[in-house]
Amino acid sequence: MNIELLTLSQVENVTGEQGNFTITIKKNPRFIDESKCIACGLCAEKCPKKVPDEFNANLNTRKAAYIKYGQTVPLKYAIDSENCIYHIKGRCRACEKVCPTGAIDLDMKPEFVELNVGSVILAPGFKFFSPKGIDYYGYDNIPDVVTSIEYERILSASGPNMGHLSRPSDGGIPKKIAWIQCVGSRNTNCTDNGYCSSMCCMYSIKQAVMTNSHLDCDGEQVIFYMDIRASGKEYERYYESSKDKGVKYVRARPHTILKGPDGVGVVMTWADETSTQNKEYFDMVILSIGMEAPVDATKLSGQFDFDLTQHNFAKTGSFNPVSTTRDGVFVTGAFHSPKAIPKSVIFASSAAADVEALLASSKGSLTKEKTWPQEQDITGQEPRVGVFVCSCGTNIAGVIDVKDVTQYASTLTAVDYVENNLFTCSTDTQDLIAEKIKEKNLNRVVIAACTPRTHEVLFQETLQNIGLNKYMIEMANIRNQNSWVHPNEPEKATAKAKDQIRMAVAKVIENYPLKDIEVNVTPIALVIGGGLAGMSSALNLAAQGYETIIIEKAQRLGGVAIDLYKTWKQENVRSGLYKMLLEIENNDLIRVCTNTTLESVSGSVGNFIGKIKEEVER
Repeated sequence: MNIELLTLSQVENVTGEQGNFTITIKKNPRFIDESKCIACGLCAEKCPKKVPDEFNANLNTRKAAYIKYGQTVPLKYAIDSENCIYHIKGRCRACEKVCPTGAIDLDMKPEFVELNVGSVILAPGFKFFSPKGIDYYGYDNIPDVVTSIEYERILSASGPNMGHLSRPSDGGIPKKIAWIQCVGSRNTNCTDNGYCSSMCCMYSIKQAVMTNSHLDCDGEQVIFYMDIRASGKEYERYYESSKDKGVKYVRARPHTILKGPDGVGVVMTWADETSTQNKEYFDMVILSIGMEAPVDATKLSGQFDFDLTQHNFAKTGSFNPVSTTRDGVFVTGAFHSPKAIPKSVIFASSAAADVEALLASSKGSLTKEKTWPQEQDITGQEPRVGVFVCSCGTNIAGVIDVKDVTQYASTLTAVDYVENNLFTCSTDTQDLIAEKIKEKNLNRVVIAACTPRTHEVLFQETLQNIGLNKYMIEMANIRNQNSWVHPNEPEKATAKAKDQIRMAVAKVIENYPLKDIEVNVTPIALVIGGGLAGMSSALNLAAQGYETIIIEKAQRLGGVAIDLYKTWKQENVRSGLYKMLLEIENNDLIRVCTNTTLESVSGSVGNFIGKIKEEVER
């Protein structure tokens, strides 16, 4: 309710300052009324115009009436006016004739919306490097040389091959595959991208491991690299474990890449660390392409008046890594710098926290309370359970026999309906689940999919939207707790999935409607550790109006930063540290306890009780 989503939209103009920006947004026409579209797909089915599918890296085609992919948010179709026959030639209108809700509006015009906001977070994403025109990679003329993003779609269950691995030249199964790292990164020869894109090593390792599972360990995966940069949490462990799974690593940069015999496969030549020349045949070669700044980086920096780096990423400082050079304008994700998903999430959280601190005085002034339909009274009803089993692409179905599991679930006591879906968490599948619950008069639901930690709220909302108590649901985590940990034991994993579903059904039968309760929250935060991260956290919490306590076991705040002089950007660490210390000292909401450690913790979220111990100096 408190997030307004404007798709097919772009910034046209920006005026104002921190706390009071006026932003003009251009909403490009979808040519389909979102309020009427039910995502039935008939418009795409009947559309005669096929165009390259950019989501699948142009490896297959889509229609001019389309959705990007099955989990698109919002799940509403759009018409590509650049390829629509009606918009080009003034005739066709096939989509209009078949739409059951009259959602098609081929004469829709752009709209302009003015937003008044206190701050802005820019997250325009990034652009993949293109190896086109670089002759020694062979990308332009060798079919079996593909980019890593193309190969990602080839591997995907929702991709052009539906998860079946095949090489482009002849459709054969590739058994011997090579990855070439640092294509478009750490390279000032064919490009000016001298920086590391930071994610390429790990996604290549992931692809190699996944390829091995596709081929039932009957293949050979070789990664050609300069350095493996596995700098994230658990990354080094994953890298080392990949060796045990058969992934080979060669420290070299192949210098010659030619077509294989009869135009199938690739022949590569390289010099190893001993300067020995090697020549070898591979079924496919994957170019691990790096990240570049988004195409509209310069335009955005001009509109919002902030600086860019020499590579057109947003310029920020080490002490405020999400703040641009203009007050009130923040940046996150790969627009800050190339980064993988975990760091993008961290930066997004940091940007959100900074905005919340900045706008603390207005907190809650525009929030909307979401309303739900009246809840059904299921008191006295016999349990009628619906079981929805997710294939999760190949995450689950690649190990577990979901058809067997689905059939088994239908034999369980009180189970009235069972269904298997490709992606149960997708918007369209949740809508289908809601329809089935109403159609079959179900009063309890089991979702056999992934972790409830991230997805249970989605399914609870599905129940609430149709008037069923949100606690009449149980989740069987057959992905994280089964297929992911038993990838080489499909029969046992399938048996375990049946056990998990049987237990979930037995539990949900005993469920009864619950009401959420409100509890008192102690508006005080404890920060353990007084280094730069702890100090920054305390300042942000205090800016949001919360009393904050910092405990530090050393005699003073600062942590490791006390022993540092300059950052890699040549910023003065002592100066930045001193500024933060001064802000903490002058903040009445922050209390500092040095020479102090945490002895014990009890309680729960909103009401923790901590026992601290202060060391007395002698």
